[in-house]
Amino acid sequence: MKVNNEKYTLITGASTGLGKEFAIECARRGMNLILVSLPHENLEELGQELSASYSIRVACREVDLTNRKLLEELTDWITGNFAINMLINNAGIGGTQFFIDSPIDYLDNMIQLNIRAMTLLTRLLLPELKTHPKAYILNVSSLAAFSPVPFKTIYPASKAFIHHFTRGLKAELKDTNIRVCVLNPGPIMTNKDVTKRINGQSFYVRLSIMSPERIARIAVRRLLRGHAVIIPGFMNRFNAFFIRLAPVSWRLNVGTSIFRRDLGKSKQR
Repeated sequence: MKVNNEKYTLITGASTGLGKEFAIECARRGMNLILVSLPHENLEELGQELSASYSIRVACREVDLTNRKLLEELTDWITGNFAINMLINNAGIGGTQFFIDSPIDYLDNMIQLNIRAMTLLTRLLLPELKTHPKAYILNVSSLAAFSPVPFKTIYPASKAFIHHFTRGLKAELKDTNIRVCVLNPGPIMTNKDVTKRINGQSFYVRLSIMSPERIARIAVRRLLRGHAVIIPGFMNRFNAFFIRLAPVSWRLNVGTSIFRRDLGKSKQR
């Protein structure tokens, strides 16, 4: 039985980084939450803090979304107990490696989480979302979706999938109650390692860096206003425009230079 028919927002990858900031921003707006993360990430502690600070209801579930059986069990639990009117597909992984050196499990997990989990979760929750006068889907992509990137190979390809999937779904659901939006952020200061790596890049790259708090606030505000694509920050919007104009060969050369240097620094550490 659903909990008092109160509406809930579901956020995946909610324990850290951008996902955690989505949880805080939605809680600040008075939204009840269902938070999902990998096991052993202290999600219950975050949920209790948000519930106490903002007087909202928070349910937590730690589950590996790359496991299809567990994902289906999660959606059964959600649709059987909660009224969901907002889905934020934030969970995803990436990294910088030579493709030939990348472990098979690492590549497979990235594909399963970034692509399959997001797709299946959206499909399984659509019938629930359609029962509300207004409902929302926000899928987190990246600026990397607009170009192939050497030494990241799978990551930008998966983010391109998310971007195009979301745009297609929005057109398909145009005449329904569901607003569908894709978020394409640039570099995000999510943890010490990422911050250190980004600060080692050029001044131009550093100009586009944004905090996860700011991105979450912009994204939720524009989602509720019905935006189709969100690229937060002027520099990131400029970069997205320029990337799509530049020849692919030029983009690949620049990416090779940046990320080969990044890999070299990682090996030195």
